[in-house]
Amino acid sequence: MQKINKSNRFLVLCGTVIFLLLLAIAKISPQLSSKTFEKDLIPVFVSLLIASSVVYFLSVRNLRQNRACSLVLIILFGFGFRILFLFSTPILEDDFYRYFWDGAVLSSGINPYEHSPEKVAEDKGSEKFKELKRLHSDTLEKVNHPHIKTIYPPVAEFFFALSYKMLPVSLTMWRIILILFDLVTVALLLANLKKLGVPLQNSLIYLWNPLLVKEIFNSVHMDILAFPFVLGAILLFLYGRKRIWTLALSLAVGIKLWPVLLFGIFLKPLKEKRETALQSLVFIVMLLIIFLPTIAFKLDSTSGIVAYGKSWQNNSPFFTMILSGWGFILDLFGIHSGHAHTYSRVSVIVVLLFLKFYIVFANSSLGVYRKALLIIGCAFLLSPTQFPWYYTWLIPFLCVASSPGFLLLTALLPLYYFQYYFPPTAGETGIFSGIVVWIEFIPVWILLAWEWWRFRISRKTLVVHAGA
Repeated sequence: MQKINKSNRFLVLCGTVIFLLLLAIAKISPQLSSKTFEKDLIPVFVSLLIASSVVYFLSVRNLRQNRACSLVLIILFGFGFRILFLFSTPILEDDFYRYFWDGAVLSSGINPYEHSPEKVAEDKGSEKFKELKRLHSDTLEKVNHPHIKTIYPPVAEFFFALSYKMLPVSLTMWRIILILFDLVTVALLLANLKKLGVPLQNSLIYLWNPLLVKEIFNSVHMDILAFPFVLGAILLFLYGRKRIWTLALSLAVGIKLWPVLLFGIFLKPLKEKRETALQSLVFIVMLLIIFLPTIAFKLDSTSGIVAYGKSWQNNSPFFTMILSGWGFILDLFGIHSGHAHTYSRVSVIVVLLFLKFYIVFANSSLGVYRKALLIIGCAFLLSPTQFPWYYTWLIPFLCVASSPGFLLLTALLPLYYFQYYFPPTAGETGIFSGIVVWIEFIPVWILLAWEWWRFRISRKTLVVHAGA
């Protein structure tokens, strides 16, 4: 009993400190909006978020050393962190204006894949466009990349429209929807942990992650919408429901594209050829149905997915190295270096597919969660865009498959916000892209390399013992 009380006292202490640090972030959030922010507060905000991450690491360490931590306390503190941001101002983010605009557009019977916000703003003839501008001119003015049609998949668009129908252009309503999805995510995560025989207290890794709390419940990024469908697909797979998990996973792809990378981890193509063919067919047909509104209109340079795939790049030192390498090679052969982006993106896709097949087929002993963590983790680290909210994709998997390297990103990715403190200088590398991004990722690469080395050593040891 004394040991249990001591463990829970430490849990309460850590939870209270994280709560106070996040409360301080919520308090200063009005001074850090994306449109008008106090530059001097950015180091304060980043320091508070990093400090909360350090306390979070202590909580995780305590959890792993003593499994007697109270699940009730973990859940209560976790949702307490979320409620803190219910009425906060999104910090240095404006993606939610696109969510609100798309919700209004779809609710008006207009296809967001056909018309960009800029086209709606410039159109003088359509009555629907005029009504949209009359009702939501303020939102329209704040949408980022207004010349680009929406990048978000159809299922995500449905939830944008649902939020609009319930209460138009409301941050609070959108946050309530995110919290409801979070509740379902936690329930499915606990069900997964129970099925795998993993302590339910491991849900702390998800519930208490300060970066996730900030990115989802303060900055209101929509990434969490995919989590219940991904975790639901894994749970259905674990229970052997082969004919249903495919549907859940395809709906997840209809919210964010990254879950498509998980499809192969559920299959055994060499042992179950007929089942593999059937599941692949169902998955492809479902995706064609879901993405029909997207592919029904011509994909041009103003299409969100095309623009994103061609040129978007941010906070990605590894991709920067690939881009520089291709630029050097193309110059040697007298080819215009403008093609370097295309070659670099193709290279990343090829490397990612190779890594995926290696993880899935060359490491059959790895569990579903470990495979998912490695595949999505590789996709994140190779991506031209490594936004902090993309990192949230990894956090549910970390509850089962531990990785100090990936967990370290919780404390380092807040440095991303220094790009607003050190704005780029024309023609120069700049402090952020030249220094800060490397501080973000080099420690992670080193730690992941160490993890891989330990994994290889442990496998060799097992082989030697088996041979003996």
